[in-house]
Amino acid sequence: MTDNEIKKLAKLVAEEMFKLIEIKQLDEIFMDNLNDPYELLIAELARLMTLMTSYEESEQYEKAAIIKNKIDRLQRQIEKL
Repeated sequence: MTDNEIKKLAKLVAEEMFKLIEIKQLDEIFMDNLNDPYELLIAELARLMTLMTSYEESEQYEKAAIIKNKIDRLQRQIEKL
């Protein structure tokens, strides 16, 4: 492997680790707010938006579109509350 390939690989690994850390932190928020469905839905919405942004930045547009659909459904649920 060349130095550039190693750097690219290290960057990809670091990005995945940050995603996992963000998800873990959001999971803790979910557990803390299980008694309040509105806050839980807002936290899930934030998590999905973060995930969608990540997919868009890495040009994974099919995955971003799937997440966008989930965001739309969740926003409709929030509006009903």
